[in-house]
Amino acid sequence: MSILGTVLRVMPAQLPKVLAQLTPLEGVDIALNPGDGRVVLILEDTANTPAAQTFAAISLLTGVLNASLVYEYSGPDAPTAASSDAFDTRYQSWRTTLSQMAEGQVLTTPNA
Repeated sequence: MSILGTVLRVMPAQLPKVLAQLTPLEGVDIALNPGDGRVVLILEDTANTPAAQTFAAISLLTGVLNASLVYEYSGPDAPTAASSDAFDTRYQSWRTTLSQMAEGQVLTTPNA
């Protein structure tokens, strides 16, 4: 399992829209939101999506000015690529752009 601690800086006018996209996501916990555009998130792997891929997709949301990874834990049960050709999404394996990391990751609510 991977757990990421992140800090987002969001344009204040876009904050409600960004929060509406984040709130229902599996593996995403809004730990702190003082309402001024700073948001602290805790991200965990889900059955279908590694936390690193979720972080990359969140970083690319409209209104997000900056996303900082401030804590990362990957235990021995962290998912790995199925084959040597598969894209490895563990944080330690990031050697690409956020767009490439988030490719194929659509931020949807669990019931959507």
